[in-house]
Amino acid sequence: MGLTDTPSPERTLLVADSFRVRAHDGVAEVRGLAHHLARFRGSALAAASASPDSRPTPQEVDDFSASALPRIAAAGAGFPRLELWRDTGGAMLSLALRPSPPLRHEISLTSAVRPFGQPTPQTKGPNISAYAELAHRLGGEVLLLDDAGRAVEGTTTSLIWWKADGTGWYAASQDRVSSITELLMRNIAQDIGVALCPESRTPAELAKLEVWAVNALHGIRPVVSIDGLESARPDPDRLAQYRAALDREWGAVFP
Repeated sequence: MGLTDTPSPERTLLVADSFRVRAHDGVAEVRGLAHHLARFRGSALAAASASPDSRPTPQEVDDFSASALPRIAAAGAGFPRLELWRDTGGAMLSLALRPSPPLRHEISLTSAVRPFGQPTPQTKGPNISAYAELAHRLGGEVLLLDDAGRAVEGTTTSLIWWKADGTGWYAASQDRVSSITELLMRNIAQDIGVALCPESRTPAELAKLEVWAVNALHGIRPVVSIDGLESARPDPDRLAQYRAALDREWGAVFP
């Protein structure tokens, strides 16, 4: 099993982990790179345990990541993706070097119950195509709901919301992708002295609050509406504080 850019057409995506790379003073930088590598490693090994024909060893995953990093650094600014595929030849680790999509500073959400029977919702990768199709059909980022109508995550984002008393919250559901940017935000909040706590909310309830959509590509985007209902405008000082703190998380691909 090795590094490739061209998995066969007969393939199934088992695991994917993408992150934004910026070029800063000639240095390729990523936010939370060690967390991304650890998430990819854990997901790839879990996929190997669940699928007999998907068997990268820990050493193979580590060697793959080590060989991918210099290529990511050399490519500069972009949106690379680490991948584990199952194809006709077995399992294959691959690196996709992709340009960065346009960055956005705000976002609107449309809610929908998460498609029934999606595989391993805790793993980033297997559901990307289905979620992209849903987002295309509904015209943008989709707020995925559980069967009780409570917010779980966006199709490409995690949510953080704020109440009038300044307390912060995130989705309590464990049946979702573990967001690296959400983790960074929770660590930042802890350093500031603010506890972000888990909670369950419906879209209608969230629409009354200040909501941020966070991910590795865009960082923090205030949610301007949910299902056509205008959301509370963000506190400008808080938003500036957390954006500045998240900017301090950039680190060189090769320190």
